[in-house]
Amino acid sequence: MSVAGTRKLCRVGLAAVLVTALCVLTLLDSPPARLPDLPTDPPPTPGGEPPGTRSIVAYSWARRLALDYRPTKQCDGNGTRGMALNAHEPPGAKWLETIPGRLFLYSAHLDLRIAGYPSIRVIGVKRGALPAPALFCTIWYREYGRTRSLSVEALVSTIWLDEWDDTANSYTGILVNCQLPLDSAMRRATPRVHVGPNPCHANASHSLTIRAESADDAFDRKRRQFTLCIKGLDFDEDISRKLIAFVELHRILGAKLFYFYVFSVHENVLKVLRLYERSNVVRWFALDLPGDLPNEKTTRRRFFAEDIWTKRRMELIPYNHCFYENLHRSEFVVPIDIDEAIVPTRRKTWHELLLDERAKLGRSFKDFASYSVRNAYFFPELQNKSRADELAGLDEKPRRSEDHTDYLDIMRTASISPEGDSVKSFVSTRRALTVHNHYALTTLNPSTRRTHHMNSNDVLKHHHRACDSTHLDCDLLMEDVKIDETALRYADELKTRMKITLADLNALP
Repeated sequence: MSVAGTRKLCRVGLAAVLVTALCVLTLLDSPPARLPDLPTDPPPTPGGEPPGTRSIVAYSWARRLALDYRPTKQCDGNGTRGMALNAHEPPGAKWLETIPGRLFLYSAHLDLRIAGYPSIRVIGVKRGALPAPALFCTIWYREYGRTRSLSVEALVSTIWLDEWDDTANSYTGILVNCQLPLDSAMRRATPRVHVGPNPCHANASHSLTIRAESADDAFDRKRRQFTLCIKGLDFDEDISRKLIAFVELHRILGAKLFYFYVFSVHENVLKVLRLYERSNVVRWFALDLPGDLPNEKTTRRRFFAEDIWTKRRMELIPYNHCFYENLHRSEFVVPIDIDEAIVPTRRKTWHELLLDERAKLGRSFKDFASYSVRNAYFFPELQNKSRADELAGLDEKPRRSEDHTDYLDIMRTASISPEGDSVKSFVSTRRALTVHNHYALTTLNPSTRRTHHMNSNDVLKHHHRACDSTHLDCDLLMEDVKIDETALRYADELKTRMKITLADLNALP
C-alpha cells in the first residue's frame, strides 16, 4: 500500500475513533432516543482482561443513566412567593411529613458525582408501600434574582435489602433521587425540595432546604480523608470520659471529623459534644423517630428492644445522612460504634494502612465502594481474669484505667469474626450510593463491587463489649484467647490528649 493510502486510512480510522467518542459522551450526557444493541466482543485472550470488558462496563453504566433519566417540567407560579417563608430544615427538627402517615423526609443533599447528571438525593422513611404510579420532586431555586420552580419524577430506592426482613408494612429508609437539569444557575443555587404524590407542589414553605456547599467549589476544596459516623446515642450513664477517649484515639488514628446523633444522653456527655463542637471536631444532631414511632425515652427503648428490625432500619438514617453531608468533603466515612476502634497492626494510622492497600490492589482499588475490617472481641470478662493474666506473665502490663477506659485492653478472643460478620468499613464517598452500618449497601456505578475485605493480619476492629450469650457462644469464644498489644502504641499520646481535653472541659462554666 502507498504512503498516501496509509495516511488516508489512518485519517479514516482517527475520524471513526472521534465519532465513537462523541457518541459515548452524548450517551452519558443526555437521554438517547434509542439505545444501541449490546456490542459483541471478540473471544477473550489467554491471561489479562478480556477485550472490550471496559467498553461493556461503560455501556452498562451509560445505559442505566439513560434509563433512569427523567425530564423536568417547569412549574409556573406554584407557590414561589412562599419562598420568603421559613422552610423545614431537619435534622434537629421534626420530620417533614408529605404523605400523611406514609412518607417522611429527613434531609436533602446535592450530588454532583456523575458528570452531566446533577441530582438531589433526599433521605426519608416510608411506611408500607408508596402510592402508585409515581412520586414527584418539586424544586424551588433562585435564578437571576427570580424564584423558579420545576418538577421531575422521583426515583425511589430502599435503604435496606429485602432478604433481611419483610418491610411490606414497616417503617423503612429510602433514598429519593431527583434529577436536575443541566443548568449552571441551579448548581450555584441553594434550592429547596418537596417529594410527594403530585407534580408542581404548591407550598414552597413545606419543603427541605438542601444541605449543599457551592457546587462550583465542591470539588476544588481539599477533602479531609476520614469522617466518623456514630448512630443515635441513648445512654443514661455518664460516659463522658469514655467519649473523650473514643474521640482522641480516633483522632490519633486519622479521623478529622465526627458526626454524632443523639437520642438521650447524660448532661456531661452533651458537655463533651459541645466542647468538641467549638473546635469543629464534632458535629452533633438531636435525633427522633418519624410518624407514630415512640420518642419518649423509656417507651422508645422498650420498643427497640422488642422490635430489633425496626431499630436496625432506623439506624441507617443517620449513617446515610452523615454519608451525604460529607459527600464532597471527605474521602471516606466510617460508620462505627463507641465501643469499637479500627486498629492497624503494622501501621500507626489509617492513612498509612490505606496507602498499603492501594499498593496491593493497584488499579482494582477503585473497583470497591468500601473496605471492610474484620472483628475481634476484647470482652471485659477476659480483662478481669487476673489469675489468667498472671499465668501469662502480664503482671506489669497496663490495665484498663479510669482515664483510658477499655480501648487499651490487650486480651482478646483468638477467633476473628468471618468476613462480612460484624465488620466495619471505610466507605468511599466517590463510589457508594447508600450505606449500611457494616459496609456500602449499594454502589453509585453498577459495576462497582460493594466491599473488599482487608487482611486481618494488617488491621482489626477491636470490639470492646460484654459477651452476650443470646447472640454469641461466649464459652466457646473465651476458651481460646490471645494477647494483642497493638493498641498500646497509642497509650502515651492518648493519655496526654485526654488530660488536655479534661482540663478544657473542667474550665467550661
